[in-house]
Amino acid sequence: MKRLTLVCLFLATMTFAFSQNYYVAMVSGKVYYENKLIKKKDKIKMKGNLKFSSADDYVKISGPGGIYTIKPGDDPKSQNEFIVGLRQELFPATRAFATVSNSMSMSLSRGIRLEVVGNVEEGFNVDIYNDTLLLVKNTEEFSLKMTNVDGSEPINFPAWTGATWTGNENKVVLTRDTYLSELDLNLSVTVTYQVINKHVVKKTIRLFQSGMPALYYSLEETSRPAAPPSKYVTFEYDDFPGGLAHEIFPSAGFVTQDNQLVGFLMDAGYKNHYTRTTRRRFNGHGGGFVGMRKLPDPVLISLATNQDREPNQYFIKQTFGELYDLDAGEEQELKIGEAFQKVGDVDIDKQPGLITLTGGASERSGFEMIAPFEDQKIYTISFLAKGTSPVALKLFRIKNGKKTVELEHGIKYIDHFPINENEWTLFKGSILVPYIENDSVSMFIGSFSGKEYEIQIKDLKIVEHQPKKQPYNRMPMGEAVTKTTYVFVEPWTNHHDFMVASQTRLAEGKGFKGSQIEKMLYANFNMLTWITSIYDNTPFNVPNMNYAPDMYNRDAFFSVISSYNQALNLQIWEQWGKTQKENGAIATIITPYMGTVEAKDNEATIQWLIWAMMNKRRFGVSLPEEKIARAVDYVLKEFDENKDGICTSHFTLSQVDIIDYQPKTDRLAVNQGMFVIALRTIKALGYEIEDAYIEKAETAYRNFYDAERKHLLFDKDFPDIISLTDLEPEFFSLWLFDRAMLSDSMVINHLEQIPILNKVSNSPHPNYGTTAPICVRLTDDEKGYAYLSPEYQPFGEFGITNYKNSARDGVYYNGGSWMRAEYCAYVVGLKHGWDKAEILMENRAWAEINLNPEWPFSKEFIPTKWTTTDSWWPSTRGLCWNVFILMANEVAGLRMPAMDPDFNR
Repeated sequence: MKRLTLVCLFLATMTFAFSQNYYVAMVSGKVYYENKLIKKKDKIKMKGNLKFSSADDYVKISGPGGIYTIKPGDDPKSQNEFIVGLRQELFPATRAFATVSNSMSMSLSRGIRLEVVGNVEEGFNVDIYNDTLLLVKNTEEFSLKMTNVDGSEPINFPAWTGATWTGNENKVVLTRDTYLSELDLNLSVTVTYQVINKHVVKKTIRLFQSGMPALYYSLEETSRPAAPPSKYVTFEYDDFPGGLAHEIFPSAGFVTQDNQLVGFLMDAGYKNHYTRTTRRRFNGHGGGFVGMRKLPDPVLISLATNQDREPNQYFIKQTFGELYDLDAGEEQELKIGEAFQKVGDVDIDKQPGLITLTGGASERSGFEMIAPFEDQKIYTISFLAKGTSPVALKLFRIKNGKKTVELEHGIKYIDHFPINENEWTLFKGSILVPYIENDSVSMFIGSFSGKEYEIQIKDLKIVEHQPKKQPYNRMPMGEAVTKTTYVFVEPWTNHHDFMVASQTRLAEGKGFKGSQIEKMLYANFNMLTWITSIYDNTPFNVPNMNYAPDMYNRDAFFSVISSYNQALNLQIWEQWGKTQKENGAIATIITPYMGTVEAKDNEATIQWLIWAMMNKRRFGVSLPEEKIARAVDYVLKEFDENKDGICTSHFTLSQVDIIDYQPKTDRLAVNQGMFVIALRTIKALGYEIEDAYIEKAETAYRNFYDAERKHLLFDKDFPDIISLTDLEPEFFSLWLFDRAMLSDSMVINHLEQIPILNKVSNSPHPNYGTTAPICVRLTDDEKGYAYLSPEYQPFGEFGITNYKNSARDGVYYNGGSWMRAEYCAYVVGLKHGWDKAEILMENRAWAEINLNPEWPFSKEFIPTKWTTTDSWWPSTRGLCWNVFILMANEVAGLRMPAMDPDFNR
């Protein structure tokens, strides 16, 4: 028996954890702590004696740093030290040591520290060091622009410094009270720096006024390198040339000449009062998006350009609460080139100010031209149109002569702009062009109707804007407002590691504890949760930048409920409650600046009731009885109008929502299972539901298990199809009610038939694949599975259109690997004793970060069939709801609620 005295140094945070309480998450074999046999849920301290009965034993412990596996090492590092096979699950970079000595003395570098500079006359501000190396040397803490609410008294407050300060190298508080004569107002400001760990410092600016009902303000923080950096980096670019950065994750940094990375991050938009929305729905005009005329926070992050650097000006700016008014300021009409390229079957007649398209019955026809767009500028495209077909307008980047991706931040998905045959209709839409590596932009105008048509385009114009800039953040009377940012420091390695660090360091700065993947998903969730609109600070959560500006019920549920933040959960849940229709249904979508009428018999109302139950459990709040009662009544009537325990619906009660059923269907396993969850939730909310009724519905869910095929039937009409989503009701039951509905054999047999694909040699478990298809067909051949085809698929016209010639094999719902659904299914397997569950959980978490090394962040799905990562869909980047694995890890016993900074016992 090996005897190890554990003295652990967790490199994830570089702090000693001697006094911390840890909890046993799992034990394999016989492991003793202080000569007592330990079992799951035992509480131990990482200071004491562990004994392992054999070399194969291990123990998993859960604590503030995450989940760790400890087992006896067999590779001595030195004469008196063993390397413990301690590997933080899902965080392979973490290591620890176990020694036979009673103590370990080590000297740790000081890491990040603070130093106050200045004097009483000029004011005080803070320099940031890494040990003895000066990295950030600012001349001010921030600048303000303010105005009264009618805009008649604008004030610039540049270069704020503190009048007094207190603190030390780990915490500094600067203060100053200022009289603003233009507004006859006293403004109190406090700036607090707090070192979080040796890599991260948190900066909070607090503004307070008690003299006028409200004022508007914008705030700019300018961070200056102490010496000219070797380069600037942003989340998407390894060497950024400067200017505004509008990317999928708002982080930027610089690299010093001696290879230190200094990164700059920010708190969530719902806390810092910003939004990253650049567009609105074009409802009523054929759908799609157009840019907003009042554009909020377009330069949330900006960096010194080459022109700035010539006079030795180096900086990274974070600007909060500034909007661009495109209908004010100045604009310049640009010359449109004469080189039109014909696309498809069309004749083009060009006259001064008028273009006539006469098209045949092709799916796509019209003309393309190179638009006079440049990086980091804002444009509006306008024209008058009339004709016999809706108009399509597309903007694509062109790199090295090849069309790549569609522009995002404004005009997009304009496929069917409706026009009149005899009257002119105005199209007008704006677009923010971010940094696009100086690519060209092609503009297509034409028809996607597939029918013969004639379209006339009149007065085609493109204007470049120099918009009016104005503050929009509101500072109310008697209420403090804050802006929180973070600085992190670590050695520069490569851009991949910068993207990872941006996410993990933000989570650490916010006080979040967990594994690497947990930190990354938590950070991404925060960066996709902002305010609703310019004058509405209600929190708003979007699925990712591709789905912005819309909040989807399903996505918001899985994302926000993963947090223990009471205010956030209640405010967003209440927003969904406000969408309730007369029949009790909760809407599917909330879109800022436009309306929506979509409310249907999917899982939205059920999940809203689950959320209500969790809010009551977690926070002890009183629920709105009338709204709850209406939602309960809707669920009971809509999904089981015959009162026989059988769920019927026009839609799936899961994410696989690419078909509706006319009439209602009872063929779907997931629907029956989610109906059981709905009934148990309603009963938990205090409504009378007979146990026999619930049991009848639950038996019907179990009856979807086909004993011959040994899996749950995704759709009774397509018995060869298997899906991970059919285990989602079982996960809900384990999570919400600590109760299994399915037998161990049902779950294990189902999971054993799911093909595990994308096997790679550098995964944690290279003998296994890293991803599994969410939905696939099982076959009797040697391969054992096949992707869906038009001839055999359950999605109706969608499958017929999209699955021709194997065009979508392995992507989206034809075999794409969706992390949340897949990971939760493995946790179900873990709870039912499946021996592969933990292995596949680790591999799947690894895949999200590492399978595509250029995309180390959350994704909507990972393809299970591909030859190069260039084929992966850019629209999938940065999906929010994968943060729900925090709840999955709680169910698995690998995580505790107290690891969330907002958890309140």
